[in-house]
Amino acid sequence: MENIISFVKQYKKRKYLSNTPKSKYAFVGIGNHSINNLYPIINYLNVDLKYIITKSTKNAKLVSTHFSNIEGVTDIDRVLEDKQINGVFISANPKSHFNITKKILENGKNVFVEKPPCTSYEELKKLIEIEKKSEGTCFVGLQKNYAPVNLELKKHTNKKSSYNYRFLTGAYPEGDPYLDLFIHPISLVNFLFGEAEVKFHSTISTSGGITLFVHLSHHGGTIGVIELSIEYSWGNAYEKMIINTKKGVFETTNTEELLFTPKQGIMLNIPKEKIFGGNKTIQILKKRNNFTPIFENNQLNTLGYYKEIESFVNYCENKKYLNNSSLAGLLNTYKIINKLKG
Repeated sequence: MENIISFVKQYKKRKYLSNTPKSKYAFVGIGNHSINNLYPIINYLNVDLKYIITKSTKNAKLVSTHFSNIEGVTDIDRVLEDKQINGVFISANPKSHFNITKKILENGKNVFVEKPPCTSYEELKKLIEIEKKSEGTCFVGLQKNYAPVNLELKKHTNKKSSYNYRFLTGAYPEGDPYLDLFIHPISLVNFLFGEAEVKFHSTISTSGGITLFVHLSHHGGTIGVIELSIEYSWGNAYEKMIINTKKGVFETTNTEELLFTPKQGIMLNIPKEKIFGGNKTIQILKKRNNFTPIFENNQLNTLGYYKEIESFVNYCENKKYLNNSSLAGLLNTYKIINKLKG
């Protein structure tokens, strides 16, 4: 048994150490999100980051000092002229994402852009047209579409489910809550259940922000109700989805766990639970274990950040990948956002 355990450990080590991307990459932006969430994953994946692009000359010099073998630059044209660069990550001011993404695609490079990739449906269509003519491909940073809980849930959703979904945060004065925050849950339900249209929505606006209730009808037959709000608390931000299917009920909470409660079914039009008893068996399909500090329990993995970055890098390296957040896949999400904005 000890030999088997040792063999497995050695195999995992060698697999990790030998998995080194061959291409070179660049990164636009050096904000808190990049430093805390994206750079650690890029480092873990052994990505050869050649440039970090920033607007400030002072920051560019500090980048060159702080990061070994990475050059801080302010001129993106210089980076795009570098034939070694195969992929570019963008995590800058959301208002600048459209122009930067457009430029990178026009230069034939692959691009990973944090959400939102653009500020309007019209800009999104322009990016899609540019991408069609480009040698490069765009991945959008919508990490919930890559979270292990949601990837597992996707396997179980069918065309005639129903769901309710609550996505609640605190006040958001620094940007557009629709494109910066609500894009996540709207994109996720499109990913899980297919394209949708808004049947009804109601908005309450106060000095603290906005709360929306949205009734969606998906083309495959699924219906759902979403509560979107920035009137709650960041200290107790909350995300929960309950999905009712023929076989049973699924529940997800904050991409931390996926629970399933099977239905006992009906006999002669009578629920079996009323005949044989109503004892419930709750199955844990996925759950983050905070006790064991291993990769699978790292929050960067459970939130989906790892898988989205890995997928982009794998695409650039001609390896197996997922693209659950393409530009074309966001068309319906932007249509819904336009409708909600009114």
